[in-house]
Amino acid sequence: MTYCVAIKLNAGLVFLSDSRTNAGLDQISTFRKIIVYERSDDRFIVLLTAGNLSISQSVREILQIERLKEDGDAEPLTIWNATSMFDVARVLGAAIRRVHQRDGESL
Repeated sequence: MTYCVAIKLNAGLVFLSDSRTNAGLDQISTFRKIIVYERSDDRFIVLLTAGNLSISQSVREILQIERLKEDGDAEPLTIWNATSMFDVARVLGAAIRRVHQRDGESL
C-alpha cells in the first residue's frame, strides 16, 4: 500500500509519500514516489505516484517529452508550456493513456 498526502498550510504546501515497494514477501525495496518538475520562476509541479511502479516510471519519462497535439497550427501542449493546471492534467492524462495503450494488455 502506498501513502501519499499533500497538505496546504499558510506557509506553503507539504508533499509526503512513502518509498516502500514490494515485489513479494522477500523482495522489499525503496523507490522515490514523489516526482518534481521545476523551472525556476515559472512553475513547480509535484506528482505523487501510487500503484504499479512500471506504469509510474513510464508516465514520468513520457511527461518529459509528451506533446499533446491540438487542432490547428498551435504549438503542441507540454507540461512546460501549459498555461493552467487543467492543461497540465490533460497532458498527464494523455501520458497515462499512452502507457495503457502500449502496455495495458501485458499488465
